[in-house]
Amino acid sequence: MGNIHTKDDKDLIEKASKLICGVYDDLLGQFMELTSYGKEYFEKRLFAPLFEKQQQRYRLYGVAVKRCLEALKSLLEDDLYSENIWIEIKKQYSIEIQSRTYTLNCETFFNSITRKVFFDRSFNSEFEYFDKKDYSPVPQLDQKVFKMFKAEKFTIEALKEILLSYDFNVPFEDIDRDTRLIFDEIAPNIISQKENLFLEKIEFIETVFFRNRGAYLVGRLVYKSWTMPLVIPILNEENGLFVDSVISTTNEISIIFSFTRASFFAYTNQPAQLIDGLKLLLPNKSVGELYDSIGFYRHGKTILYRDLMNYIHNHDDQFIIAPGIKGMVMAVFTLKYYNFVFKIIKDKFDNPKTVTREQVIKKYEEVEINDRVGRLAYAHLFEHLEFPRHLFSAELEEHLKEVAKETVEFKDDVVIVKHVYLERKMTPLNLYHEKANPIDLCRVILDYGFCVKELAAANIFPGDLLMKNFGVTRHGRVIFYDYDEISEIKECNFRRLPQLTDDDDMFGGHMPEISVNQNDIFPEEFKSFMAPSGPIGDIFLAEHDEIFDPKFWRDIQKRIIAGEYLSFFAYDQYKRFRQVPRINPLNPR
Repeated sequence: MGNIHTKDDKDLIEKASKLICGVYDDLLGQFMELTSYGKEYFEKRLFAPLFEKQQQRYRLYGVAVKRCLEALKSLLEDDLYSENIWIEIKKQYSIEIQSRTYTLNCETFFNSITRKVFFDRSFNSEFEYFDKKDYSPVPQLDQKVFKMFKAEKFTIEALKEILLSYDFNVPFEDIDRDTRLIFDEIAPNIISQKENLFLEKIEFIETVFFRNRGAYLVGRLVYKSWTMPLVIPILNEENGLFVDSVISTTNEISIIFSFTRASFFAYTNQPAQLIDGLKLLLPNKSVGELYDSIGFYRHGKTILYRDLMNYIHNHDDQFIIAPGIKGMVMAVFTLKYYNFVFKIIKDKFDNPKTVTREQVIKKYEEVEINDRVGRLAYAHLFEHLEFPRHLFSAELEEHLKEVAKETVEFKDDVVIVKHVYLERKMTPLNLYHEKANPIDLCRVILDYGFCVKELAAANIFPGDLLMKNFGVTRHGRVIFYDYDEISEIKECNFRRLPQLTDDDDMFGGHMPEISVNQNDIFPEEFKSFMAPSGPIGDIFLAEHDEIFDPKFWRDIQKRIIAGEYLSFFAYDQYKRFRQVPRINPLNPR
């Protein structure tokens, strides 16, 4: 089909546009239906089923794209691959979606379809949506995004009004105690400001953010010349609801909405305005990451692509090999001053790796739908990205030609990357270990152990526990990012090393031969590379010595197999209110 002139042509374009709109409307309806389970399941303490809903919700998008594409193939036939007709479909589609409150998400879904149609071509703004502008709030922010509380000063009574306004169907265990705990925690921080203590208003986002075992109320105190963000995590246990903590610093709240965590169940018909509300509280958090945090992963990916392209065309930066030990499975590069890394599966894997390319891709897909408990980095997959060749350092170009010829094509003045994962940049733990001061190193090494334990609580065994496979975020948290050997805890066989007997000692002290299966794990071996030498290693062992005991792993394994949904938190344990009995994520309650 060339130029669009006939009535039949126009009817076909209108049908195609309406078809895409209809499929996305259905998708959004299913997404919101699953999201609505957040409140009900929290109140009924159905935590494991809520995680299953989360996995269902994640799979919705891919199913919808496939269904839409099949319908378009039947409708458009050979014209499916015509760029001219897609230019016209985009024009009609733009008219269809202009009055929707989720216009931006509709544009992302359209791009998802065109990326499948033109899978072997780079992005084309003639028939795909690309916003070159930086983030700006949507016009006329709807006041319904926030609950407004008038208060002349910060009081226990105002806090009680806030908690009760959310109308949970489960009573608070002791709301007077909880509001006193919040007040006692926050009041000193307010007083420390020493000036401008005139409170104008308190505002909290209408939407409750549900995840794992918690419900999070998100808002801020607005004073005349400064604001204080507040997040109030609420748990639901045998005796009812209770406030578990209050978080009031941007860095700590940023961790709660981190790229390393599974998304919230946050019910809203106005996702863009909800993001604007969150952006007021987290001005340094990327918009794409905020969309990820409420389950709109594909739109988060769209914004990440936009930000990347804008960065490349507006900054004099260069692609280089990422610092650290080169991977056996992945080739990793980055822009020197950009906060993401690019990970490409190598053509051939170094010994002793035995996994296949297909297995590596499957591992990344599993991580996407898993409960990442703040310890696994989320990676966005991109295909057929095109970059200016002059941005690639000579060293990187030579490296990619050597290890990734099947994935990276150097063509005239452009570089085409056919399959790449974008992941948040972190400092490799082994490099951090070499350069950090003793105080920071001690804190991070301890977090290394907590990272392994929390992954175990989420039924995740990393496989390769070497420091080079972990990274340190800008907030000092340890994250695992090497997924090719990842497996479920319940699939592993945790064993003790055989002990040397008197008979063995008589014959030269050699350890007897034993048979080892692929899923056999010997935790006692971890100590040689996980615990540093010297005082910091002693501190690590004092806190985490059980990691090297097979019984620790087998106990967790039994609880997971029994169906127990173990606890973990998006904020530090020391922030939890000590008056409330603490829930240890790795010990039975």
